Amino acid sequence: MADKFRLSVLTPTATVFDDVVDTVEASGALGDFGVLPGHYAYITSVRPGGLAITAGSETTVYAVGHGIAQVSADKVSIVLASCKPASDVDVDAAKTKLAGAEQILVERDPGDPACADARVDAEMALGELLAAGKLA
Repeated sequence: MADKFRLSVLTPTATVFDDVVDTVEASGALGDFGVLPGHYAYITSVRPGGLAITAGSETTVYAVGHGIAQVSADKVSIVLASCKPASDVDVDAAKTKLAGAEQILVERDPGDPACADARVDAEMALGELLAAGKLA
């Protein structure tokens, strides 16, 4: 298994993925990152966007929310606020959610608690659109 590693992807309500893979790619606090077998150990945050998992010749993309990734040489664990197949993203709903959040951010005072929720909504919608490849 030296050329593969175990990947576990978890949300508060489910184990989304738990299997042996070749690579995983995600968006972190300092930019996109990829993990290959034998990677140095580290912990990083995960930003909303796409999570690409490659096992053999198949790559599956998920739309993910905020989270944390723990990487070691032979195992990666990613705990996320949300995670769904990018193919399940409702592009129109995500665009509507993004537009609504942006409107709140423009119209309200930055200290308004609604702005904090709107920032999260905007990040999540943007992440879904990025994962679905439908950012336009």
